[in-house]
Amino acid sequence: MKRYLIFTVTAGNGHNSAAKAVKESLEKQGAEVKVVDLLHEFCDNKTFIWIEEKGYAIAVQHFNKVYNMFFRHYQKASPQKYYKSPVQHGIKNMYDKVLNCIYSYKPDAIFCSHFLPCVMITNLRKLYQIPCPIYSFVFDFVVCPFWEAATGIDKLLIPNESYIPLMVSKGFNREQLLAYGLTTNEKFSKHIDKTSARSRLNLKDDVFTILVMFGGGYWSGNYKIVKSIIQNLKSRNLQIIVVNGKDEKGKKQIEKLKVPKNITLQNYGFSDNVDLFMSAADVVVGKAGGISVTEALNKYLPIVCCKKLPEQERGNAEMLEKEGAGKRYKSNRELTEILTSFLNHPEILLNMRENVVRLRRPNATALLAKDMLASSGDFHVENIDYSLINKEMKLLLKHKGELKD
Repeated sequence: MKRYLIFTVTAGNGHNSAAKAVKESLEKQGAEVKVVDLLHEFCDNKTFIWIEEKGYAIAVQHFNKVYNMFFRHYQKASPQKYYKSPVQHGIKNMYDKVLNCIYSYKPDAIFCSHFLPCVMITNLRKLYQIPCPIYSFVFDFVVCPFWEAATGIDKLLIPNESYIPLMVSKGFNREQLLAYGLTTNEKFSKHIDKTSARSRLNLKDDVFTILVMFGGGYWSGNYKIVKSIIQNLKSRNLQIIVVNGKDEKGKKQIEKLKVPKNITLQNYGFSDNVDLFMSAADVVVGKAGGISVTEALNKYLPIVCCKKLPEQERGNAEMLEKEGAGKRYKSNRELTEILTSFLNHPEILLNMRENVVRLRRPNATALLAKDMLASSGDFHVENIDYSLINKEMKLLLKHKGELKD
């Protein structure tokens, strides 16, 4: 039986979601899969764990302008100076555990759902053999910082062919890049007829349907958006599906809203049926995370996002608007105007959906799994003194990543 190793990092839901999607796809083919949360299992630096898991959310919610400034600054980092990347410090004491995990498990291939393990493997490969293919994916439609420090992997999935020059400028070779799209659960690639989806949800087939997915939100949660839609479009026939995720407070607030008879409101907490909701909807109003955008595109769904977003999500939203597959708003008034234009001119949404078809790459996870299943590891590992590895990695980076005799 072939075996595969997946390294993930709990830094928002997207990375774990991608790891789960790849795991399920491989297991469907009879493979054995081990998933390792890099920070939870190998990291002793509680401050670094907090930064990755909680610091990001706090930064984009309360210090969004500062966060975006640093994001843009580090986007410009030179690939030749990867050894100076700030991520190098946080991972310095995990090399021994990561290499031991790889050598003990002896996988036929490795998938990384975050750049941190890619950075570590890039550094480790300068001194140690890791004789199996390493795969990863860019998790947004903009290139996040620090990928210049992760060029030592074998294959990197990118949204489409237009991203090749950008990733080459970050230090990757053309042969490393796979224009498969971004990895998501394969159920988002399966077509569910809109009529059937609405029937399963007890919704009317001929009424404009909005899916609201803003969770707790870094700019505004579901409650404010749903309240605004109901107040400003109270004379229109609408169906609104709300997915609140872990935002229990927002869900309870929405339950207390007064809803006119001509508007149907379905209010959900955490749900595994988002693919069904997307199939039933005409448009989604929400954030612009890379995984969420990919799921919507794979479901032929145009996206409406707010303008005040973390830098990578802002870039995703700008791409959607530029490509005619989404729109952005900065106020409730603008959101109302956009939704009204969809109601009054259905051809606008039809045109946007055609642009979505051009952008979507629905089979990324299946294509990735196919490549990984065709891979084989060839481990012939001699005895290694793991107590020296972290020191050797520190010395390597001190010498600018160059091997010393």
